[in-house]
Amino acid sequence: MKIFADTANLDELKELLSWGIIDGCTTNPSIVSKEKGIDFETRMKEIIEIVKGPISIEVTSNDLDEMIRQSRKFAKWGNNVNVKIPMGITGLKAVNILNKEGIKTNVTACMCTKQAVLAAKAGATFVSLFWARIEDMGYNAEQIVCETVEIFERHKIKSEIILGSFRQVSHINRAMLSGAHILTIPTPILMKLPWNPRTESTIQEFLDNWEEFKKR
Repeated sequence: MKIFADTANLDELKELLSWGIIDGCTTNPSIVSKEKGIDFETRMKEIIEIVKGPISIEVTSNDLDEMIRQSRKFAKWGNNVNVKIPMGITGLKAVNILNKEGIKTNVTACMCTKQAVLAAKAGATFVSLFWARIEDMGYNAEQIVCETVEIFERHKIKSEIILGSFRQVSHINRAMLSGAHILTIPTPILMKLPWNPRTESTIQEFLDNWEEFKKR
């Protein structure tokens, strides 16, 4: 299982990369819009420079011709770029065209198994299922992901499944069991994952005992 950082913030990325756990990075227009006063292309190229794994950069149009134009532009920025394409008929058409050109894609905002399968069939490198947004609709995200994983494995589908849209640590625990290839996790949640109160108290106990030992 791989872990991607779901951020466009350079300081966050540098910190997370120093942990040695980050295999890639995903961005989207909402994430990028939080970075005030930046140039979009410059920031994406900075991320491409420091993250050696796959980088997802999303198109900002639902028009087919504009999707293709942006995708070709983004793909030139680095060999590790995967262009995020929105799920839908136009998106599937775009993925089909881009796949034939050798441009890697990540079909985003998939909310159900059938969408993920269609994206993979069109030629997506990655398909992204949105955990919390699936649950917002009243569905069991874990069940949908597990079913999708089973279908991909049964039919030897090559596209990798990315799980995103996490809002709390408990989502991560369940997602890790699902069999998905990749979890893309926002920085605030990633920062909580190493922490456990029992770990903290145990380490403090060791340190306190060592201080007592030195006084003997």
